[in-house]
Amino acid sequence: MQAQKFGAQISTPCEVCKLKFENGYPVLHLDNDKRVSAKCLLIATGASYCRLEVEGVEQFEGVGVYYDATPMEAQMCDGALVVVVGAANSAGQATVFLAEHARKVILLIRGDDLEKNMSRYQSRRIEQTENIEVLKNTEISGMTGRGHLEAIQIKNNRTAETRTIETPAVFTLIGTVPHTDWLPDGIEVDEKGFIKTGSAVMDSPRWTAKRHPHYLETSHIGVFAAGDVRASSMKRVASAVGEGPMAVAFVPQYLDNL
Repeated sequence: MQAQKFGAQISTPCEVCKLKFENGYPVLHLDNDKRVSAKCLLIATGASYCRLEVEGVEQFEGVGVYYDATPMEAQMCDGALVVVVGAANSAGQATVFLAEHARKVILLIRGDDLEKNMSRYQSRRIEQTENIEVLKNTEISGMTGRGHLEAIQIKNNRTAETRTIETPAVFTLIGTVPHTDWLPDGIEVDEKGFIKTGSAVMDSPRWTAKRHPHYLETSHIGVFAAGDVRASSMKRVASAVGEGPMAVAFVPQYLDNL
Protein backbone atom coordinates (compact mmCIF):
# COMPACT_ATOMS: atom_id res chain seq x y z
CA MET A 1 0.00 0.00 0.00
CA GLN A 2 2.84 2.37 0.81
CA ALA A 3 4.55 1.54 -2.50
CA GLN A 4 1.34 2.26 -4.40
CA LYS A 5 0.83 5.49 -2.46
CA PHE A 6 4.17 6.80 -3.70
CA GLY A 7 3.44 5.78 -7.29
CA ALA A 8 5.45 2.56 -7.60
CA GLN A 9 4.45 0.35 -10.51
CA ILE A 10 3.93 -3.26 -9.40
CA SER A 11 4.10 -6.14 -11.86
CA THR A 12 2.78 -9.46 -10.57
CA PRO A 13 2.87 -12.35 -11.22
CA CYS A 14 6.00 -11.82 -13.22
CA GLU A 15 9.38 -13.55 -13.30
CA VAL A 16 12.71 -11.99 -14.20
CA CYS A 17 14.52 -14.35 -16.58
CA LYS A 18 17.79 -12.51 -17.04
CA LEU A 19 19.62 -9.26 -16.53
CA LYS A 20 21.59 -7.42 -19.20
CA PHE A 21 23.20 -4.01 -19.42
CA GLU A 22 22.75 -1.44 -22.19
CA ASN A 23 24.91 1.69 -22.12
CA GLY A 24 25.81 0.74 -18.55
CA TYR A 25 22.20 0.63 -17.31
CA PRO A 26 20.35 -2.51 -16.17
CA VAL A 27 17.69 -4.05 -18.41
CA LEU A 28 15.50 -6.80 -16.96
CA HIS A 29 14.05 -9.41 -19.32
CA LEU A 30 10.73 -10.77 -18.05
CA ASP A 31 9.04 -14.09 -18.76
CA ASN A 32 6.28 -12.35 -20.74
CA ASP A 33 8.85 -11.14 -23.31
CA LYS A 34 8.73 -7.62 -21.92
CA ARG A 35 11.74 -5.61 -20.78
CA VAL A 36 12.19 -3.12 -17.97
CA SER A 37 15.01 -0.57 -18.18
CA ALA A 38 16.22 1.35 -15.17
CA LYS A 39 18.91 3.71 -13.95
CA CYS A 40 19.28 1.71 -10.76
CA LEU A 41 18.46 -1.81 -9.59
CA LEU A 42 17.98 -3.37 -6.14
CA ILE A 43 18.19 -7.18 -5.99
CA ALA A 44 16.34 -8.69 -3.02
CA THR A 45 15.48 -12.15 -4.34
CA GLY A 46 16.40 -14.00 -1.16
CA ALA A 47 17.42 -17.62 -0.77
CA SER A 48 15.76 -21.00 -0.28
CA TYR A 49 16.55 -23.62 2.33
CA CYS A 50 18.39 -26.66 1.04
CA ARG A 51 16.14 -29.71 1.08
CA LEU A 52 17.05 -33.25 2.02
CA GLU A 53 17.47 -35.57 -0.94
CA VAL A 54 14.97 -38.03 0.48
CA GLU A 55 12.01 -39.33 -1.49
CA GLY A 56 8.70 -37.97 -0.21
CA VAL A 57 10.19 -35.30 2.04
CA GLU A 58 7.83 -32.68 0.55
CA GLN A 59 4.75 -34.33 2.07
CA PHE A 60 6.12 -33.83 5.58
CA GLU A 61 7.21 -30.19 5.24
CA GLY A 62 5.41 -28.28 7.99
CA VAL A 63 4.08 -31.51 9.50
CA GLY A 64 7.29 -33.06 10.76
CA VAL A 65 10.04 -31.53 8.62
CA TYR A 66 11.10 -28.01 9.58
CA TYR A 67 13.77 -25.59 8.38
CA ASP A 68 14.13 -23.53 11.54
CA ALA A 69 13.85 -24.14 15.27
CA THR A 70 11.66 -21.44 16.79
CA PRO A 71 9.86 -21.45 20.17
CA MET A 72 6.71 -22.61 18.33
CA GLU A 73 8.38 -25.80 17.06
CA ALA A 74 10.16 -26.29 20.38
CA GLN A 75 6.81 -26.25 22.19
CA MET A 76 5.46 -28.94 19.85
CA CYS A 77 8.52 -31.09 20.58
CA ASP A 78 8.15 -30.91 24.35
CA GLY A 79 9.11 -34.30 25.79
CA ALA A 80 9.69 -35.95 22.41
CA LEU A 81 12.73 -37.34 20.62
CA VAL A 82 13.66 -35.04 17.72
CA VAL A 83 16.31 -35.08 15.01
CA VAL A 84 18.50 -32.26 13.68
CA VAL A 85 20.37 -32.58 10.38
CA GLY A 86 23.38 -30.35 9.77
CA ALA A 87 26.94 -29.68 10.86
CA ALA A 88 27.31 -25.88 10.88
CA ASN A 89 26.70 -23.40 13.69
CA SER A 90 23.01 -22.96 12.83
CA ALA A 91 22.45 -26.69 13.33
CA GLY A 92 24.45 -26.60 16.55
CA GLN A 93 22.41 -23.70 17.92
CA ALA A 94 19.16 -25.44 17.04
CA THR A 95 20.33 -28.67 18.67
CA VAL A 96 21.19 -27.01 21.98
CA PHE A 97 17.98 -24.97 21.94
CA LEU A 98 15.76 -27.98 21.26
CA ALA A 99 17.53 -30.00 23.96
CA GLU A 100 16.00 -27.63 26.50
CA HIS A 101 12.51 -28.81 25.49
CA ALA A 102 12.81 -32.26 23.92
CA ARG A 103 13.40 -35.50 25.78
CA LYS A 104 16.32 -36.23 23.47
CA VAL A 105 17.91 -34.65 20.40
CA ILE A 106 19.81 -36.69 17.81
CA LEU A 107 22.17 -34.68 15.62
CA LEU A 108 23.02 -36.25 12.26
CA ILE A 109 26.15 -35.19 10.36
CA ARG A 110 27.44 -36.65 7.09
CA GLY A 111 31.11 -36.30 8.06
CA ASP A 112 33.11 -37.55 11.01
CA ASP A 113 34.29 -34.23 12.47
CA LEU A 114 31.81 -32.03 14.34
CA GLU A 115 34.25 -29.12 14.48
CA LYS A 116 34.95 -28.97 10.75
CA ASN A 117 32.15 -26.45 10.10
CA MET A 118 31.08 -25.67 13.66
CA SER A 119 32.76 -23.46 16.23
CA ARG A 120 34.56 -25.13 19.11
CA TYR A 121 32.28 -23.32 21.57
CA GLN A 122 29.16 -24.72 19.91
CA SER A 123 30.50 -28.26 19.59
CA ARG A 124 31.52 -28.29 23.27
CA ARG A 125 28.02 -27.24 24.31
CA ILE A 126 26.66 -30.18 22.36
CA GLU A 127 29.16 -32.61 23.89
CA GLN A 128 28.33 -31.39 27.39
CA THR A 129 24.54 -31.69 27.03
CA GLU A 130 23.40 -35.09 28.30
CA ASN A 131 20.28 -35.49 26.16
CA ILE A 132 22.08 -34.87 22.85
CA GLU A 133 23.41 -37.77 20.79
CA VAL A 134 25.64 -37.12 17.76
CA LEU A 135 25.61 -39.68 14.96
CA LYS A 136 28.49 -39.15 12.55
CA ASN A 137 28.73 -40.36 8.93
CA THR A 138 24.94 -40.65 8.97
CA GLU A 139 22.19 -39.57 6.57
CA ILE A 140 18.43 -39.93 6.37
CA SER A 141 17.41 -42.51 3.78
CA GLY A 142 13.65 -42.56 4.23
CA MET A 143 10.64 -41.08 6.01
CA THR A 144 7.27 -42.57 6.96
CA GLY A 145 4.07 -41.32 8.49
CA ARG A 146 0.34 -40.90 7.97
CA GLY A 147 -0.41 -37.23 7.59
CA HIS A 148 2.45 -36.38 9.97
CA LEU A 149 6.01 -37.61 10.25
CA GLU A 150 6.22 -40.67 12.50
CA ALA A 151 9.62 -42.24 11.79
CA ILE A 152 12.80 -41.90 9.74
CA GLN A 153 15.28 -44.40 8.39
CA ILE A 154 18.95 -43.51 8.74
CA LYS A 155 22.03 -45.04 7.15
CA ASN A 156 25.70 -44.95 8.06
CA ASN A 157 27.52 -43.92 4.87
CA ARG A 158 30.62 -45.92 5.85
CA THR A 159 29.27 -49.16 7.26
CA ALA A 160 25.92 -49.16 5.37
CA GLU A 161 24.24 -49.99 8.70
CA THR A 162 20.59 -48.87 8.83
CA ARG A 163 18.34 -47.94 11.71
CA THR A 164 14.80 -46.68 12.25
CA ILE A 165 14.12 -43.78 14.62
CA GLU A 166 10.60 -42.92 15.74
CA THR A 167 10.32 -39.14 15.79
CA PRO A 168 7.67 -36.48 15.12
CA ALA A 169 10.14 -33.81 14.01
CA VAL A 170 13.22 -33.43 11.83
CA PHE A 171 14.96 -30.05 11.67
CA THR A 172 16.93 -29.62 8.46
CA LEU A 173 19.68 -27.01 8.72
CA ILE A 174 21.99 -27.79 5.82
CA GLY A 175 22.36 -24.35 4.29
CA THR A 176 20.60 -22.13 1.79
CA VAL A 177 20.69 -21.60 -1.97
CA PRO A 178 20.49 -17.99 -3.25
CA HIS A 179 18.18 -17.05 -6.12
CA THR A 180 20.96 -15.74 -8.36
CA ASP A 181 21.01 -18.14 -11.30
CA TRP A 182 19.51 -15.41 -13.53
CA LEU A 183 22.37 -12.96 -12.98
CA PRO A 184 25.08 -12.21 -15.58
CA ASP A 185 28.83 -12.47 -15.02
CA GLY A 186 28.94 -8.74 -14.36
CA ILE A 187 27.44 -9.32 -10.91
CA GLU A 188 30.11 -11.00 -8.82
CA VAL A 189 29.05 -13.79 -6.45
CA ASP A 190 30.91 -15.93 -3.93
CA GLU A 191 31.58 -19.67 -4.19
CA LYS A 192 28.04 -20.42 -2.98
CA GLY A 193 26.33 -18.00 -5.36
CA PHE A 194 25.59 -15.17 -2.90
CA ILE A 195 26.09 -11.63 -4.23
CA LYS A 196 29.20 -9.78 -3.10
CA THR A 197 28.78 -6.13 -2.11
CA GLY A 198 30.69 -3.17 -0.71
CA SER A 199 34.33 -3.69 0.20
CA ALA A 200 34.18 -7.26 -1.14
CA VAL A 201 34.00 -5.91 -4.73
CA MET A 202 36.23 -2.86 -4.37
CA ASP A 203 39.19 -4.66 -5.98
CA SER A 204 37.09 -6.64 -8.44
CA PRO A 205 37.96 -6.23 -12.14
CA ARG A 206 34.22 -5.81 -12.72
CA TRP A 207 34.13 -2.63 -10.60
CA THR A 208 34.96 0.21 -12.99
CA ALA A 209 34.03 3.35 -11.02
CA LYS A 210 36.72 5.56 -9.51
CA ARG A 211 34.85 5.85 -6.23
CA HIS A 212 34.43 3.15 -3.58
CA PRO A 213 31.26 1.05 -3.88
CA HIS A 214 28.47 1.75 -1.43
CA TYR A 215 28.07 -0.80 1.36
CA LEU A 216 25.27 -2.70 -0.42
CA GLU A 217 26.40 -2.00 -3.99
CA THR A 218 27.40 -4.94 -6.17
CA SER A 219 30.33 -5.24 -8.57
CA HIS A 220 28.29 -3.34 -11.19
CA ILE A 221 27.79 0.34 -10.46
CA GLY A 222 24.17 1.22 -9.71
CA VAL A 223 23.12 -2.34 -8.88
CA PHE A 224 22.48 -3.03 -5.19
CA ALA A 225 21.66 -6.19 -3.20
CA ALA A 226 19.90 -6.60 0.14
CA GLY A 227 18.75 -9.42 2.37
CA ASP A 228 19.51 -13.14 2.28
CA VAL A 229 20.71 -13.04 -1.35
CA ARG A 230 23.71 -10.97 -0.27
CA ALA A 231 26.98 -12.59 0.77
CA SER A 232 27.93 -12.08 4.44
CA SER A 233 24.35 -11.14 5.39
CA MET A 234 22.99 -12.39 8.71
CA LYS A 235 20.28 -14.55 7.07
CA ARG A 236 17.70 -13.28 9.52
CA VAL A 237 14.39 -11.51 8.85
CA ALA A 238 15.24 -8.48 10.98
CA SER A 239 18.54 -7.79 9.22
CA ALA A 240 17.01 -8.36 5.77
CA VAL A 241 14.21 -5.90 6.50
CA GLY A 242 16.79 -3.37 7.67
CA GLU A 243 19.01 -3.77 4.61
CA GLY A 244 16.14 -2.89 2.25
CA PRO A 245 15.75 0.75 3.32
CA MET A 246 19.51 0.98 3.82
CA ALA A 247 20.04 0.14 0.16
CA VAL A 248 17.30 2.56 -0.89
CA ALA A 249 19.09 5.29 1.02
CA PHE A 250 22.14 4.78 -1.22
CA VAL A 251 20.11 5.12 -4.41
CA PRO A 252 19.73 8.96 -4.31
CA GLN A 253 23.46 9.26 -3.66
CA TYR A 254 24.14 7.18 -6.75
CA LEU A 255 21.61 9.02 -8.92
CA ASP A 256 22.91 12.45 -7.85
CA ASN A 257 26.34 11.52 -9.22
CA LEU A 258 25.16 10.36 -12.64
